[in-house]
Amino acid sequence: MRVIAYTQKCISGGNCVLACSDVFEQRDSDGTVHVLNERPALALLENVRQAVDLCPAQVFTIEDEANASELVVVENDQEI
Repeated sequence: MRVIAYTQKCISGGNCVLACSDVFEQRDSDGTVHVLNERPALALLENVRQAVDLCPAQVFTIEDEANASELVVVENDQEI
């Protein structure tokens, strides 16, 4: 599964950090989401899903959701 965080859409709510601080943090400069760990352990999958679901700005996109053999989380600073 691959999760993409579109940082340009982030409104600095911080729900992703509360749900999964092992993978996400907020940048000091502007409070937007920052990915700490691009290849987190599969044990964090449910926490990452919760972060995606709780985001008020819906900055996350999930690709290849059926593939539960690996978890990849990346940032994309391009506007969509």
